Amino acid sequence: MELIGFVHVGNTFNERLIARVYRKVNAYFKSKYLPIRLVYLGELELGPGYLVNIQTKEGSVKGYPLEGITELLHASLIHKQEELMQKRRIREERKEDKSKNTSRMNKIFGIVNFPLVSRNPYLDFYEKFLGIQQNFHDLRVMVISIKPFEDKNEEIFEKRLFKGILHEIGHAFGLDHCQNDCVMNPPKLIAEWDLRKEDFCKECFLELKENVEGKND
Repeated sequence: MELIGFVHVGNTFNERLIARVYRKVNAYFKSKYLPIRLVYLGELELGPGYLVNIQTKEGSVKGYPLEGITELLHASLIHKQEELMQKRRIREERKEDKSKNTSRMNKIFGIVNFPLVSRNPYLDFYEKFLGIQQNFHDLRVMVISIKPFEDKNEEIFEKRLFKGILHEIGHAFGLDHCQNDCVMNPPKLIAEWDLRKEDFCKECFLELKENVEGKND
């Protein structure tokens, strides 16, 4: 089983909506018989010093520095791995663990409520930006801002975020962008994202299934 740590980063708004999306993602993978599950690790608190101001054509925008967020998530993942290994050792010493547990957690997914900003030129996060991934050797960090997906209609908001999470998880297991009606087809405008189905296309799903099951052999 491929376990992906899932955390709120900072004071994330719409926690009930995000909880629904979290359950929906796990239900999706379960219904597709894919050995992928999100594991909720709680909230990572950020001090006010993490927020930075970026000047854009639309004026000043507050955001989180991407580099700082990915490093924070990386540290959290290492801590969780050490915690899981310690629990495993204790069970083995007590001879309580008789199963061959092949579950692993080498990925973490962070949700933030402000745009992500970088030392790179400012991107149009509200229209084109879905998420960022970074590898730390064999560990992978994924982070996504809810900002591009926000809508007064919570059903629309929820669908957008659900597709965004599937998109990033797809990348984490080796999928590239595609041109089909698929969550791996990135939009140029958020309106295009609303038209995407809440699923992988057949080709992307088969590649995802092969990549995931290959890792669990």
